[in-house]
Amino acid sequence: MPSRQYPGSADGDLPTLLFLERAAVVEPVNVELDRPMAVHPQVTGFWRGGDFYRTVKIVETRYEYGETYLRVVTDRGCVDLRRVRVTDPRTLRTRTTWELCAELDAIEIPRPK
Repeated sequence: MPSRQYPGSADGDLPTLLFLERAAVVEPVNVELDRPMAVHPQVTGFWRGGDFYRTVKIVETRYEYGETYLRVVTDRGCVDLRRVRVTDPRTLRTRTTWELCAELDAIEIPRPK
């Protein structure tokens, strides 16, 4: 049962994609994780408004100080997600928030045979 198969692919692997940023946004989202208490949980999808976007493939992960960026192919298109660690200045406790930071268009680049 290939649950993470890209709609345009026969073998389940993603074709070579070129990503173009359609819109830069800053919108908080609720992310669903496969193992929430693990060190490196995988994003299985996220809620945007009242709609659920299922993760098909995480194409790229980039780490910066206090932030993690994910380029994600979902069942409804491609997006960039950002995980931010925010520190409360009074208690010095950190919390994690997720936000959608870009909507992307994906263009398939044909592979030579």
